[in-house]
Amino acid sequence: MKLLNVKGTSDYLPKDMSLRNKIIDILRSNFERYGYLPIETPKINYFDLLSYKYDDNAEILSEIYRLTDQGDRDLGLRYDLTVPFCKVVGMNKNLSMPFRRYEIGPVFRNGPVKLGRTREFYQCDVDVVGIDNRYIEAEQILMAVNTYKELGIDIYVKYNNRKLMSGLIILAGIPEEKIENVIGVIDKKEKVSNDDLVNMLVDLDITKESIDKLLDLFNKSLEDYENLESNELIREGLSEIFELNEYLEKLNIKNDCFFTSTLARGLSIYTGLVFEFYDKKERLSCAIGAGGRYNKIITNFIDNGNEYPAVGLSFGLEPIFVILSNENNDDSLIDIYMVPLDTNIETLKLANELRKNGARVLIEMNKKKVGKCFEYAERENIKYVMIIGNNEIESNIYKIKDMKKKEEYSLDKDAIIKLFK
Repeated sequence: MKLLNVKGTSDYLPKDMSLRNKIIDILRSNFERYGYLPIETPKINYFDLLSYKYDDNAEILSEIYRLTDQGDRDLGLRYDLTVPFCKVVGMNKNLSMPFRRYEIGPVFRNGPVKLGRTREFYQCDVDVVGIDNRYIEAEQILMAVNTYKELGIDIYVKYNNRKLMSGLIILAGIPEEKIENVIGVIDKKEKVSNDDLVNMLVDLDITKESIDKLLDLFNKSLEDYENLESNELIREGLSEIFELNEYLEKLNIKNDCFFTSTLARGLSIYTGLVFEFYDKKERLSCAIGAGGRYNKIITNFIDNGNEYPAVGLSFGLEPIFVILSNENNDDSLIDIYMVPLDTNIETLKLANELRKNGARVLIEMNKKKVGKCFEYAERENIKYVMIIGNNEIESNIYKIKDMKKKEEYSLDKDAIIKLFK
């Protein structure tokens, strides 16, 4: 058998896994700091649930890993954490509103593979259902800026409003039933040539007159839209954008936030403001996080006459990991490497005390020669090495070598414990 991973999947060895755990710990800490509560949902779902809200031609449906079980049930692996969250709200009628949740877990998409984009990857999501104002969007953007900064990544934000996009498309003379398909094309405007964009619109049976007007409308600035011939969707979209701008200005993050009229966030669940987050240093060209408002999916899913407005963000663990793994990372996973010389029990006892005080301790158990132990510590970037013989036990004075400084210290047990406490 040839040993290899499925394309788009990876093994993560200790150094990489330690970094991924560190990223997740920072994300989880920030999520909880903003009042979000943890949940977990199944990775396997009914295909009908996963495909809810999409027509048969939706691109996302072609990326679902679809399968059947022994009961011949039509199932699929979740492709995001939003649809399972909607299911949780629908199945738990006693949830107190507004309900804030976060979930961190693997999702699966049978799509293109490139740097920062894999087929099995972790999403780290925060969502709130039960709030319909720009206050929460502003707080979520602020949380994103602060969270990425704690990770060591300065970001800028692109944002737009789907209502505004829909209103502009109607203003171009395009029928309402084609709005979603046209939005999908406009969303590609910054990624394809103008000729390709026009050809995609022609394929949707859009007239040349409407195409010309559409492209002109999506080349205008936010200030231009204020003086534009308007409709209700345009007015609502602009009102939400300007309200958000006021919050961003007063939170002193407006300079890092940029209105982008063509940004749609692909998925058709979005109904209002949408966001994408990018690395200022451009170590990756793709978005490293994204989100937006989706007011209809839970409302339609539950269909009990009540409104369930929702908004959420997704932080991309994979692109964050790619960025940070390329930085200089000399951190060791082990604080101290203990080498017993016929002092196994005594070494275990001392290691136990150090571990109680927070030290990460590795004990040599294969009776390697002392020289080989120092070579191993050097190779694994371990900071301290401690050789423990009977003389050390009897005198309570231990020699500990700092491998980075190439210095050796003689310390009693209390001083060693204090060193790592």
